[in-house]
Amino acid sequence: MVMLAAALYTIRRQATSATEFAAGLRRLRDIGYLGVEVAGVPLLEGPEPVISPRETKRMLDDAGLTCVGAHARWREIRDDTSAVVDRLHELDCSMISIPAFVDEFDRFEPASYEAFAGEAAMVMQILGEHGVRLGYHHHAHEFLRFGADRLTMFDVLIDEPSLALEIDVYWAAFAGVDPAGLIERLPGRVPLLHCKDLEMIRDQEAGARPFYAPVGEGNLDWERILAASVAAGTEAWVVEQDDCLRDPFDCLRSSFEFLRARVPTP
Repeated sequence: MVMLAAALYTIRRQATSATEFAAGLRRLRDIGYLGVEVAGVPLLEGPEPVISPRETKRMLDDAGLTCVGAHARWREIRDDTSAVVDRLHELDCSMISIPAFVDEFDRFEPASYEAFAGEAAMVMQILGEHGVRLGYHHHAHEFLRFGADRLTMFDVLIDEPSLALEIDVYWAAFAGVDPAGLIERLPGRVPLLHCKDLEMIRDQEAGARPFYAPVGEGNLDWERILAASVAAGTEAWVVEQDDCLRDPFDCLRSSFEFLRARVPTP
């Protein structure tokens, strides 16, 4: 059974206080979500967050939600592994993903991904000893090609077999990559799938441009994507919209209703 979860990044602008955050969690549970991905909410981030991991866990429990994953920069995971493990244990979470290389590497250079691969094995071993899996969440730039063989930087990540890969179907499609085909290359390595649709909207300068849409309201082939995800062993479909053209909770509800009808049953 695949869990339906919401990425808290989607409601970051509706969670600017502890009271708003708690209310937002309850609204997610009322929609029907059972899990959340803890990432992208300023209240929860930094060395001294407004809401501590322990308090976050209490709020999640009160709302009836579980934490399916979290994000942290690679520098933090690599250089302060024990603190990251402690945070995850307080959240009762076993998955930490790198959202992108931010300040430790140049994200547009192939050498960055090769350097990361050289550092990752030892860190993944330590994390694994504490029941934590390391993942990488991609955007579009990881599909830049380089070298005589025209490999992508994402190919370098694929070559690190113990690394989980949090596929974001929107950004794959944005980069011109077939999301379903990408997932099919990664059996057992996509525990979390970022789900948001891609639609075209009118733009005064460009005429039309891609934008984020609730799942099922855009142009992506969800039947193929979700079938590939189930075959790959995905544990949670995590709904995320970076920005919304209407109320984020309404978008999250629309995505939930579309996906709920497609969750495989035993």
